[in-house]
Amino acid sequence: IIKKEVEELSRIGISGPKNVPETYALQPYLVTTSNYIRRISDLHSGEVEYVLLVKNEDEVYVTVGSDHTDREAERCSILAGKHMYPKIVARKAWSLKELEDHWDELVLRSWILENEEKVLYQEGTVKLLLTPEKLIDLAREVAPDLRNMVIFSGTIPTVKGQIKPSGYFEMEIYDPVLNRSINHYYWIE
Repeated sequence: IIKKEVEELSRIGISGPKNVPETYALQPYLVTTSNYIRRISDLHSGEVEYVLLVKNEDEVYVTVGSDHTDREAERCSILAGKHMYPKIVARKAWSLKELEDHWDELVLRSWILENEEKVLYQEGTVKLLLTPEKLIDLAREVAPDLRNMVIFSGTIPTVKGQIKPSGYFEMEIYDPVLNRSINHYYWIE
């Protein structure tokens, strides 16, 4: 999975991360539930991810989010590219405890607009990514106190193997066992 993501980045002139997995501490003000963000450059894209909302050690929630990134800035610095756009999260979340017995079955999806038509951009199960436990352990290395922390999981490859900018991004985390989903969308203007 990591190899596919690095290949997608290299196709648009971005070197992959030095370490895998790589962690980045971002400014808290970047997190938003907005349905609109401003376009800064022509080469930008969303990435569907599961997101952990850590209230405290015993209360962790899961939602869907997008690590929207400026791919032009990322050519110089991955961290700079990540700071250029907000990190969008859905307004709804599930308790992680409700998902523990069927975690690997959760599905992430995203859609973009191509020629005014909504098309599937990403799709895969969360088992392609680090588990919440491993993600929390990694986050502790950067910030030992995780209270009120928002942690993005990293993303899955695109369906067509190509990163594409779009003026619209829709994302979903789907729970096939409990037959429910969390969706969110945003426009890039």
